[in-house]
Amino acid sequence: MLETVYKHLETLQEQARELPHPQQAIFTKILEALSNSLQEMAGSRLFESATNNAAKLVELEKNNRLLERTVAQQVGQIRQLREQLEKQISQHRRDTQALTKSEAKLQAMLRNSPDLISIVGSDGRVRYHSGSLQRLLGYNPEERIGKFHGELIHPDDLLAWQTYFGKLLESPGIGGAIEYRKRHADGSWIYMESIGNSLLYDSSVQGIIISSREIGERKQAEIAVRESELHYRVMSQITSDFAYSFKGLPDGKFACEWATEAFERCTGRVPEQLESFGWWNSELVHPDDREMLIKQLEGCTFSRTGANEYRIINQKGEVRWVRDYWQVVWDKTAERVVRLWGACQEITDRKQVELKLQLVNQVLQAQIASAPLAINCTSNDGNTVVWNRAAEQLFGWTAAEVLGKPLPNIPQGQKQDFYGLLKSASNGKPQNGLEVSLLKKDGSSIDVWLWAARVRDAGGQTVGSINIFSDLSERKRIEEERQKLAAMKDMEEPFWARYVSPPKTPKKKGGR
Repeated sequence: MLETVYKHLETLQEQARELPHPQQAIFTKILEALSNSLQEMAGSRLFESATNNAAKLVELEKNNRLLERTVAQQVGQIRQLREQLEKQISQHRRDTQALTKSEAKLQAMLRNSPDLISIVGSDGRVRYHSGSLQRLLGYNPEERIGKFHGELIHPDDLLAWQTYFGKLLESPGIGGAIEYRKRHADGSWIYMESIGNSLLYDSSVQGIIISSREIGERKQAEIAVRESELHYRVMSQITSDFAYSFKGLPDGKFACEWATEAFERCTGRVPEQLESFGWWNSELVHPDDREMLIKQLEGCTFSRTGANEYRIINQKGEVRWVRDYWQVVWDKTAERVVRLWGACQEITDRKQVELKLQLVNQVLQAQIASAPLAINCTSNDGNTVVWNRAAEQLFGWTAAEVLGKPLPNIPQGQKQDFYGLLKSASNGKPQNGLEVSLLKKDGSSIDVWLWAARVRDAGGQTVGSINIFSDLSERKRIEEERQKLAAMKDMEEPFWARYVSPPKTPKKKGGR
């Protein structure tokens, strides 16, 4: 403090030199007096200060020693803290490196993941897109930041997305899956499936994480399945065919699992009305066919597939024919049938036609068998399939000797020509009354008339020819006799007339 005052006095003395001499002398005396007073004051205070300082020095020495001990302790603690800090810095450095590697791995996974990871704020704007956005939808991820997530969604799917997003805002956590279409950068629509996880209250996220994947192939498959199911339903509605499945039970019985819609339309019964053993043991099957079906089912351990035809009786009491194609699943461990699948086709109309054809065939066979003319039928390959009783009598071979073989009554040198005639008849050029010479079993020849025409099956396909033979021997003998008689009438006088006298004319009564 005194030093500051002395500095001010020196400043005043320098400024006093600029005053006039009378005033300068007065001001100088005053300053000298003031300086002397300050010196006396300083001397007295210095003594007191020295006394006080000695005491303070003793106290200060004590405090200094205490401070040295305290400082030594603090230095030790600081050294320990420094070592701990260095360890923490090393650990932090390692954690940072691990975190960097983990982040790099996570980014690599996000870039190469087939799924698109997005973070959407509560306002619906995108805050993050993984690199898969470029691959899936053709957009640069950075360009979509800040855009509304729903602006690329198909208009028909936008309402469903808004409802889904609203639920995520109301309820934190993982939501269910949602499907929608998003517009690709090229203008096409891509089917996506997304799952949202609301983490709005998580300070590290504060948004909704949406994981999306492209499901175009799966969607096409689903559409194909739906179309197939639609086609199946349509076909099931317009056809009489139906399929079924039975589960094999340990006790040997069968429980119906399902049957298609046409089953009810064909039989008038629903699958639930079937007995546990299956319809082949119920009133649905015609009584004459049940035993055959049951025996066939019992032997299915040896035959894994099969087909048969049988009659069923519908709810109206009508008899309907079905053709059943079935397959069993055999469990080797249990050594039994565990499932039976099948498909039935109603063949009532076809069966009725077949029965009529069988009746017609039976009548035709009876007519052929009892016909007075020799009749045989040959197949396209030239083998004999029909040889009636008149043919046996005319040519001498029995049916057992001929059936399934080429015709035996054709002379060796005429086979090519004769089979050419039959082939011509099979091609639609019938032979009517053609005179041919054939063989008999005893080696003799016989002249016959031949009528030949083609034979067709139910589908209109040519299967061979029918051949009818008529014996010309008796007819030729009669013709020869007729010709002889006609020649005798044309003679003017027979050679024996000269040997025979003419009869005498009797005389009338009363003459000369």
